[in-house]
Amino acid sequence: MDYFKLLNFEREPFSNSPDPGLFYHSEQHLEVLQKLEISIRLKRGLNVVIGDIGTGKTTLSRQLIQKFSNDDTIKYYVVLDPGFKTTGAFLRYLLHQFQPEKTYDTENETILKEVIKKHLFSYGVNKQINIVIIIDEGQKLSLDCLEVLRELLNFETNDHKLLQIVIFAQKEFEQSLALVENFKDRINFYYYLKPLNFKESKGLIEYRLEKCFSHGKSRPLFTPFAYFLIYRATKGFPRKMINLCHQIVLSLITQNRSTAGFFLARSCVLKVFPRKKNRRSLAFSFALLFALSLFFYDRYMVQPDFSAKVLTSVSKRYKPVENQMVVPEKEEPTKKIKQEVLRVIPEEPTKKIKQEVLRVIPEKSTKETLKTPEIYGSIGIPNKSTLVNMIYIVYGSYKDSYLDRIMMVNPDIQSPEKIKAGMLIKFPVLSESDVRYDNDFFIVVSEDSNIASAFQTAYNYRLQDVNVRILPVRDNANSFLFPVVINRSFVSMDAADMYKKYLPGTVFSVTKQISLIKSSENKQKG
Repeated sequence: MDYFKLLNFEREPFSNSPDPGLFYHSEQHLEVLQKLEISIRLKRGLNVVIGDIGTGKTTLSRQLIQKFSNDDTIKYYVVLDPGFKTTGAFLRYLLHQFQPEKTYDTENETILKEVIKKHLFSYGVNKQINIVIIIDEGQKLSLDCLEVLRELLNFETNDHKLLQIVIFAQKEFEQSLALVENFKDRINFYYYLKPLNFKESKGLIEYRLEKCFSHGKSRPLFTPFAYFLIYRATKGFPRKMINLCHQIVLSLITQNRSTAGFFLARSCVLKVFPRKKNRRSLAFSFALLFALSLFFYDRYMVQPDFSAKVLTSVSKRYKPVENQMVVPEKEEPTKKIKQEVLRVIPEEPTKKIKQEVLRVIPEKSTKETLKTPEIYGSIGIPNKSTLVNMIYIVYGSYKDSYLDRIMMVNPDIQSPEKIKAGMLIKFPVLSESDVRYDNDFFIVVSEDSNIASAFQTAYNYRLQDVNVRILPVRDNANSFLFPVVINRSFVSMDAADMYKKYLPGTVFSVTKQISLIKSSENKQKG
């Protein structure tokens, strides 16, 4: 038996290989992938991504390759070790990648460049195939090789570049860029990857656990104190987190435990990251954790029970099922804050708790079929925002098909990169085949009947580093409501309720309290 199966894992959750199936879509990594894809498809030329060791550059390159693997209009070539001693060796390597059946023994760089030029024109103009070179470990590129790449970028038509280049490099590459200004000036997209913050670090670990647990056996593996120690020891570097979590999982197995707490995590930190002054550092961590535990207990644990009362304005717009019942709302005497739970799929009422249950999607009528509106509505582009970011907020993820539909219903937009703040963008309604959720329950931050207002709410939360999205639901009048939800789903109300306790304080300060809904858009029974 594989060791990870002892903890009910179907596969190893913390492998140090860049497994595309375990790629965590942090906000910055998702932004890099989206903008690189757009730049390549629009044939804009040179793109550079820089980051420290272990920030996820290699994983990003694998994700980018996976995006193009089934696209016949894009042909990509990967350079894993660009530390060529001469420019002639670099040019011959590229030609061998382009035409592996041929050999070129000449040292004449002019001849080699001319052959590459003919190849790029043959594929880019005659065959309409986009050639992409992806270079990993770009800091190894010599200044002479950068000059070669600059010259290759000169091969272009009146409309676009014939060669697309993506360079992933460590921060030393910035020194090379500073020495080659005419190469730096040609960069179309430049991004500096940073370590993850605490919320994203915790999200990365939870995502890997959820993906690897056997079906129906998901459970908490790390306590909040363990998460804090992991983040403090790794400072948000994904590679370090994965290595440390792997050591913790091994310790769980050898010690026959099911949950990693503070002391087990601390012992693993000492093994993986030994330091001379660990005792003083860990003593400080323990004191800080104790203070945080008191704070979180007072703030999140000592809360009134959630009731089943639903907002009157919302209940009028949805079709209730039979036997709906409401429990009077309980209030905390000192704060008088109401917190609501909106359930969508009915459950058997218990003996002591009565629940009002409402359906988000009305049951199909035998007399008539509702016509789907063409668009959800129009949204003004905020300052310093991109169309990709707006798609991520409205639809929860980015796909080429989403961008294509938006361009179709907005014929005035010539290019997704040429949008300006204040422009109104129409967002089309997704088809049922596009609406898929891993789980059923969502944490709702706010609800609005206007998509522009809902977007502004979601946009403000994202500025506070709260990962939210809009989740449109249709009412009986064939119009839409636009709840703003945390951009992840849960298997049960209890799981979502538990997750709520660790959300940032900004979420709890909103005037309309957090609710829970269960979506049935893709699970409605006929």
